[in-house]
Amino acid sequence: MAEVPAGVAEPVAASPGVIGSPLALLVVDDDCQVAEASLAACRLLGLARDEVVDSPLPRLLAPAAAERLQGVWSAFHRTGGHAGPFELAWPNQSAPVDISVTADVLPGRHLLILAPAEGPAPGPDRGSDALDSRVPKRRPTARERQILAMLAFGDTDVQIAAKLELSPATVQTHVRNAKAKLGARTRAQAVAVALRGGLIAV
Repeated sequence: MAEVPAGVAEPVAASPGVIGSPLALLVVDDDCQVAEASLAACRLLGLARDEVVDSPLPRLLAPAAAERLQGVWSAFHRTGGHAGPFELAWPNQSAPVDISVTADVLPGRHLLILAPAEGPAPGPDRGSDALDSRVPKRRPTARERQILAMLAFGDTDVQIAAKLELSPATVQTHVRNAKAKLGARTRAQAVAVALRGGLIAV
């Protein structure tokens, strides 16, 4: 595993929000400039927070991935979406990432969730990525939506279990069921799809 740069691994207060979220979250503006970054995103990128915040997002990606992102950004910042994998500018730090975007969480601010890609990186013969515009197969239950919202605010399975008086295994089952209903491959993608679909709010 890559060594985490100084300034990335400091402890964060347990309050909800972007910085302390266990999810790799970025908040970017309409011009794709990073306005805020969670420590989990900094760890995934292998950079200190001050190297991420105020940087253009394409600068954090490998040149070909940056070009692909710029190709879908106009749709991303208007309607949200999911695409990947994107190679990082520092490939020795992490595997490629998928990016899920929830547009306009605040005016002119967009929430990005980065998650390690589960598929192979695109090769020259695979073409560019398209937005994942799948409609959820089924609507998650009220409890599943509640748990997705708590994940979006940075709560862990154990914290959610304690707050809802459930076992961590039950929380994990609810998350797994919500992912299946939303057609999501990862927790991060499930949260992004739920945010984009108005199923949860932050």
